[in-house]
Amino acid sequence: PPPSLRPGVCFLLVLCGLELSWSCPRHCICYTAPSTVSCQAHNFLSVPEGIPANSERIFLQNNKIHRLLRGHFSSTTVTLWIYSNNISYIDPSTFHGFTLLEELDLGDNRHLRSLASDTFHGLSRLNALHLYRCGLSALPNNIFQGLRNLQYLYLQENHLKFLQDDTFMDLHNLSHLFLHGNRLWSLHQNTFRGLRALDRLLLHQNQIQWVDRLAFHDLRRLTTLYLFNNSLVELSGQCLDTLPALEYLRLNDNPWSCDCKALSLWEWLKRFKGSTSTVGCQAPAPMLGQDLKQLKQEDFPHCSPTVPNSESRAQSKTNNLSGTVNPSMNGGVVAVAAGGADPHRAPPAAAGRPARTVPELHQAPQPVRRQGQGRQRGALQGADGRQGGLVPGLRRRGEVRPHVPRRHRHAEEAQVHSPDHGAPP
Repeated sequence: PPPSLRPGVCFLLVLCGLELSWSCPRHCICYTAPSTVSCQAHNFLSVPEGIPANSERIFLQNNKIHRLLRGHFSSTTVTLWIYSNNISYIDPSTFHGFTLLEELDLGDNRHLRSLASDTFHGLSRLNALHLYRCGLSALPNNIFQGLRNLQYLYLQENHLKFLQDDTFMDLHNLSHLFLHGNRLWSLHQNTFRGLRALDRLLLHQNQIQWVDRLAFHDLRRLTTLYLFNNSLVELSGQCLDTLPALEYLRLNDNPWSCDCKALSLWEWLKRFKGSTSTVGCQAPAPMLGQDLKQLKQEDFPHCSPTVPNSESRAQSKTNNLSGTVNPSMNGGVVAVAAGGADPHRAPPAAAGRPARTVPELHQAPQPVRRQGQGRQRGALQGADGRQGGLVPGLRRRGEVRPHVPRRHRHAEEAQVHSPDHGAPP
């Protein structure tokens, strides 16, 4: 253009650029720093059009979205919440190329039921993955392949009956694994292989009857193990000998048989210095209602002692710390017969959405509204659904902070002091 018109043209281009960068889907609220789009609880049947391509945080929870397809989101996304929708299908390429994604919440989509094995491939920065209450009955081979930065995996309250060997093999940094409220009945030698950084393993409210003696052999950093409310009749103390860092163990509400089969567990509990629940005896009849931990040696007449001598205990400890298992441990499998408690009992329903914990939030920038959009219900609702317009994880420009996933609302994560059901402080 002629020199006299150039300033005006440049001004119009700047305005167009601002309009494009500040676009916001209808019925949604948007923020600019960091780029955030909040479209929760508007009964959307599909992902709304017009989500800015540079969006970092997208909140679509509590809608009725039923499909996720390639192109719905851009690879700049860091946080994506789509929980509590009606999702029944996810295109395997939906998240391909999302190398910046840190948290993906697909939880409480009860019609999802299945996932392709490559759905999450390439999510190299993913820190937290939420797949709770999704109606999943199986996990395909290699579904978690390459997720080496994942620390929190939520798989609770699905319909999982069996975990294939090496399902979690690539999750070298996983610290929390939530598997409670499923239908698991067995734990095999390589079920948890590779989880060398795991700190918490929650397996309560399943139907577990059978545990391989080496099921926990890679979990040398595990501090918390919940096995309560299953169908365990016995559990070898040698199985727990492979957990040198264990501090909190919950075994209550299982149909324990306190005869000679329980001797190795009784001996292990006598040596264990951490926190344990009661281990209520259901059989034989004279032991009914007693706590296995409170029994004495004379309560096991005609049972051969299984306590290793001091030399073999020291060797076992050394082997545990070095990642090997003492070959002198006899028996290859802990086989448990069903009995006692009903193995088909349903877990108590979980009310509401798991609570999130975020660091102190800084003042949010003013939201970008579509022209004519007014306040709803008398108050500005923030991008995370809270009143007041605060954005989860909001930080000052240039400030770097670590990802802090929310703590789970369920009892195992609450500050409960009961030794039977409580969580570690």
